[in-house]
Amino acid sequence: MTERTMLVQARVPAGVARQADEDAAVLGLPNRSAAVREGLRLLHRRAQELALARDYDDFYQGEAAPVSDVTALGDQIAATTIADRESGK
Repeated sequence: MTERTMLVQARVPAGVARQADEDAAVLGLPNRSAAVREGLRLLHRRAQELALARDYDDFYQGEAAPVSDVTALGDQIAATTIADRESGK
């Protein structure tokens, strides 16, 4: 069974439409409809990420999340490695 579709339209400046056509071609998208669908997928993903970030902030009440001992050790090792590389060691 195929999913029902709806027509979605937007007025955009001609330059934006031309740029979208060029970007779609670079991405291998066959037409403007495919480009709009891809844009809507990205919009949905961004909204999900923002909702997750808000849930995270709500859960931790604006405070930083607790860091495990293993994570803290990994952070120390990474900082030492980066400092060694920068100093030429």
